[in-house]
Amino acid sequence: SVNELQFMNYGYADMDEYIDDHTGYYSRKLYEQVLANVALKDQNVLEINCGRGAGAAWCVHTHASHSYIGIDPSQDVINLCQRLYSTTPRLSFVVADATKHLPFENESIDIILCIQATHAFGERIAITQFANEVVRILRPNGYLLWCDVCYMNGSGILVYDLIENDELIVEEKINITKNVLHALEIQNRSRTDFIQRYIQPEEQEYFRLFAGLPCTQI
Repeated sequence: SVNELQFMNYGYADMDEYIDDHTGYYSRKLYEQVLANVALKDQNVLEINCGRGAGAAWCVHTHASHSYIGIDPSQDVINLCQRLYSTTPRLSFVVADATKHLPFENESIDIILCIQATHAFGERIAITQFANEVVRILRPNGYLLWCDVCYMNGSGILVYDLIENDELIVEEKINITKNVLHALEIQNRSRTDFIQRYIQPEEQEYFRLFAGLPCTQI
């Protein structure tokens, strides 16, 4: 169901929030949190691994960027985004792998938005390639807005992995773990119900992990 699964991130919830309204509210709040101190208005924005495009469309409607490009390595995903948001002005979607050469000119992007994407990149060399491409396509004084999973045992991608080339500078770092976990707890019932209704039994455990449900590794 496209309408039920608009967003694919874990979400963000204030600690006094408890109601799951099934509208993607908490996923939009994660975007709000990541964008809190950077204005998108009149900027050229690139979103890495944009998923089903709902976040990209919300950003365009809410923040009035000059242009907004969502990329994903999956042709099927990009086809879906193009079908759903073909009438949204200033918004486009392109098939591209962020761990390889990106199809954009040097210094052509003002802001790169990367929400829960890099943990799926795998090898460290892929992170290095991604960081190099970020540096290449960002304009001077541009921003990489990054939010992702960092495991307590030190595995996974850390912000320090992105600045090894000494080209990127960390201006602000915020730990929002408790808010993301709280959002997952709130959405547990609706996400579990979705998986049980639409996912084949033999694949449900994988999708429970993908959705960050309680009692999974997340």
